[in-house]
Amino acid sequence: MNAVYPHHYGLHLYEYLLILEPNGLVQKQLRSFKQYFLSNHRYPNAIVSKGHITLMRFIQYGSYEKSIIRELQRIADIATPFNVELCGFGSFGHTLFVDVRSPAPILQLASRHRQQLRPLVNGVKGHPARFVTKPHITIARQLTPSQHAAIWPIWNRTEYNGEFRARNMTLLRRRAGTLTYSTVHKFDFLGLSPMFIQGKLFA
Repeated sequence: MNAVYPHHYGLHLYEYLLILEPNGLVQKQLRSFKQYFLSNHRYPNAIVSKGHITLMRFIQYGSYEKSIIRELQRIADIATPFNVELCGFGSFGHTLFVDVRSPAPILQLASRHRQQLRPLVNGVKGHPARFVTKPHITIARQLTPSQHAAIWPIWNRTEYNGEFRARNMTLLRRRAGTLTYSTVHKFDFLGLSPMFIQGKLFA
């Protein structure tokens, strides 16, 4: 069932995703997992989009976008590139995913900055921003109980280890009620000191 959002004349409402994208090798492996799921289980639940880790999702009016980009840029400026270790598969019952062995730096990216982000991303009443609590990469979702019971014994015993270097995060958006996301901005992790950032702001 599609969500219903309030409409204000002249203002465009968007659904946003802030994500980490694995590199080419890991992306190729993730694509293989999804293709295997489709061909062997014959359930149309596999996600066809590129594999990613969601840091935050929110709904906001486009008029806030420049302020959101500025705040995310400040976060990225002081963030340092880090390794993301992937290990095996997990399940939420309705979702099959690749598990993340090293969640701490991912959680810090979004969670540590909730206070300054919330005024910018909690724009629609009843639809608060959602920050990552369990980093993962979705393989298939919206599984029924019977589908999950059929596929989980196979994936639960399947071994997988992967790793990629997170060097940036990407903000995506789509018009509320549509299907396709487009890239708004990519934020490179620069590892700058907060004092240097302050100097740039007040120079």
